[in-house]
Amino acid sequence: MIPLPPVGDASQTSRLADDLAMAIHLGDVAPGTPLREIEIAEANGVSRTIVRAALQRLEAQGLAEITLNKGARVKHPSPATLADMMELHASLAAFAARHAAERADTERVADIRIFAEMLEHVAEDGGAAREFQHLRVGFMRALFEAAGPALAERLRSAAPVTPHHEHSLDDVSDTQGQTEAAKLAHDVLRAIEVGAPEAAAKAAERLIRRHAERTLGRSHKPAPRSARTAA
Repeated sequence: MIPLPPVGDASQTSRLADDLAMAIHLGDVAPGTPLREIEIAEANGVSRTIVRAALQRLEAQGLAEITLNKGARVKHPSPATLADMMELHASLAAFAARHAAERADTERVADIRIFAEMLEHVAEDGGAAREFQHLRVGFMRALFEAAGPALAERLRSAAPVTPHHEHSLDDVSDTQGQTEAAKLAHDVLRAIEVGAPEAAAKAAERLIRRHAERTLGRSHKPAPRSARTAA
């Protein structure tokens, strides 16, 4: 797998948080799994203080939940929360794409292109969902970086890819799903290359909403707002 754009600084906390986040996004650690400080510290050769700080970053990204006196675990969002988070991610992806189309330099656009092309190659070869997801993370990181340095870090922490849940990889588990996602990523790239902010924003939003439709539709379908209110 090709290296992903770095997140944060080069500190032990950033590297550990990124490693744990990727394990979650790639499906190696399922929702509800405990994230035990001692085990993580020993496995990675770091202090529990570093682990604690890394887990707090995962909590800020919506990937983990920390309960007093009970520790941390991979977050298992409720249907209503998950639907709301998808809305947030769609908005932030559109925001990033719009700004990327307005201000991205040649180097940043090239970074987006690398991942967009790799997504197409994996889809053509019928690659593993895990490999496609790795590249999808890279594409979104490159997109956020292209939005500008003042926005990149905040966007990454608020919307690292999409909200993680037990069916996160379902939409790219077959060739058709990968092909659809790769095409939408290419649509985002093309709009950025020609400097079309609104087209880029719409394509990025479609990319996230397609993921939501193909995964939430199979797993958690949120109840109507009136029913949630009554409850």
